[in-house]
Amino acid sequence: MFNFTGETPPDSVFTDIQALNRFSAEQYAQLADIAINFLTHSDKAASLQTLLDDFSQQQAISITTLKTIFKSFLLVPNGALKKNLSPDQVKDDLINLGLSEENATHFAEKWSQNQVQASRQALQHTLVVNQLADMEWKFGVTAASSELNKLSNTFLQLKLLINKGSRMETVDLELTLPQFYSFLHEMERAKASIDFLS
Repeated sequence: MFNFTGETPPDSVFTDIQALNRFSAEQYAQLADIAINFLTHSDKAASLQTLLDDFSQQQAISITTLKTIFKSFLLVPNGALKKNLSPDQVKDDLINLGLSEENATHFAEKWSQNQVQASRQALQHTLVVNQLADMEWKFGVTAASSELNKLSNTFLQLKLLINKGSRMETVDLELTLPQFYSFLHEMERAKASIDFLS
């Protein structure tokens, strides 16, 4: 059982992770640093491409192969961010995927030192991409319905304008009063988490 997905990953992930064992300790450490850098810094895309290109040229490895291996390698820390896994759980997942214990321990130690920063960066990226730009709401009571038990039910209609980074998206919601209070409670919890991390 894998902590980061809860299910067995595709065979290609096993193959890619096991390919990391063929790198020297120095090469693996450099790749682990690139992964941690990618997860903890905001200028992700540009710097990652440059770092992988440089690594590929220095080590005489095909950039296509390197990108495939690196993408599979990032599945574990990305899953760990989503599920808030401990460094030991990250190490276990890497070992279960076929990474040597020495390499898994090395990455788990790096993860332990950088997990908080990676979590902050992931949260900040999520909030920037899915920023609430505007909201309209209407409160209503059902006056007519084909179902008798739905009469006089209160509801709230929300129209959210979400900034998706490159475009704006409108999301329409209709919530019953209990659903609205549950939604409000989740928003308050999210705000408390953001305030705690900032």
